[in-house]
Amino acid sequence: MPHKKSTSPILAMGIALAFLGSCNSKPAETTADAVTTVDTIASTPVSARPAHWGYEGEDGPAAWATLSPAYALCGEGKGQSPINIVKTDAKGGANWNLDYKTTSLRIAHNEHMDDIIDNGHTIQVTVDEGSTFLFGDKAYDLKQFHFHTPSEHTVDGKNMPMEMHLVHQSGDGSLAVVSVLFNEGKVANENFSKIIANLPNAKGESKHITDANLELKVHLPKDNYGYHYVGSLTTPPCSEGVQWLVLRDMVSLTADQIAAFSSRIGPNNRPTQALNERTVEVDDLVGQINQ
Repeated sequence: MPHKKSTSPILAMGIALAFLGSCNSKPAETTADAVTTVDTIASTPVSARPAHWGYEGEDGPAAWATLSPAYALCGEGKGQSPINIVKTDAKGGANWNLDYKTTSLRIAHNEHMDDIIDNGHTIQVTVDEGSTFLFGDKAYDLKQFHFHTPSEHTVDGKNMPMEMHLVHQSGDGSLAVVSVLFNEGKVANENFSKIIANLPNAKGESKHITDANLELKVHLPKDNYGYHYVGSLTTPPCSEGVQWLVLRDMVSLTADQIAAFSSRIGPNNRPTQALNERTVEVDDLVGQINQ
């Protein structure tokens, strides 16, 4: 997931094409820029992780740790993501205070882009500066958001059809990811219809859409709670110490809308990892979440 412009966390699926992505955080003005991922945010030198990886076959998740020494945590780490979330009411002590702005649309469809970044099949949206959130006493800027089909996190052992990751970074380089899970409904989500209409036509293509602004808070669930735990990036190099908040409420899309994403990027989900000694708590979301 667990990618450079700033914008903020959780509800970032908004008005016009706002979220399509992968763990990246650079402005997608060019194809090369568009493929910078969360791994880059984590300050891992590109030269240290050149190995090709994927989601199937010899390059799949089970083999990631063997592909490069830089990916060792993918096999040896004890604080990896995603995880299976067992529903709980265990209250955490932290509040996440959100302040999302609007952004122009910078959308890219990335797939193993040469040696620049290796983030699998994904569509990501890089956001303009200005969207932030506070976790404890630390501020994080939203950099980009992207999608996985089916979901990477599971709830009581069940995958959802799709998951969105909103990737944030603090001034000291720390990462935080807000996850939104999607379920299937019968009513089309109007904002996602706009997004789907503007998806890149081919892998490696990027679009900068200036005449459509995204209201980043529009697409977040109305529920003000999320499951919080400390995990990792969900793609190589699987760096740990990432703050995760998986929103408890879900967003509904029709089967056709989900298929518009999955037909382009799926399957691109890492299997769930052992929780080990970690705990999962329910944290409160404060700020401009509800419309």
